[in-house]
Amino acid sequence: MSVEEVVAKVFSVDPSEITDQSSKETIAEWDSMGHLSLITSLEDQFKVSLAIADAMEMTNVGQIKMVLKNYGVSL
Repeated sequence: MSVEEVVAKVFSVDPSEITDQSSKETIAEWDSMGHLSLITSLEDQFKVSLAIADAMEMTNVGQIKMVLKNYGVSL
C-alpha cells in the first residue's frame, strides 16, 4: 500500500485525489485526531516507530514521504 493509499483510507477519500500537496488544508477530515490515526496507520503499514517530532512534521503527503525515507522506507 502506498502513502497515498494509506492517507485515502484513513480519511475516506479517493486515492486519486491525494497528491504530495494534500494536507489538513485540503482534506477536511485531517484534524488532530485524524492526524493521530494517520500516524498510527503509517507506522503499522510501513513497520516503523515514528518519533513525536517527526510525526509533527508530517503536515502534508510530500513531508510524510520524506520522513518515511529517512526511516529507511522504500517508496
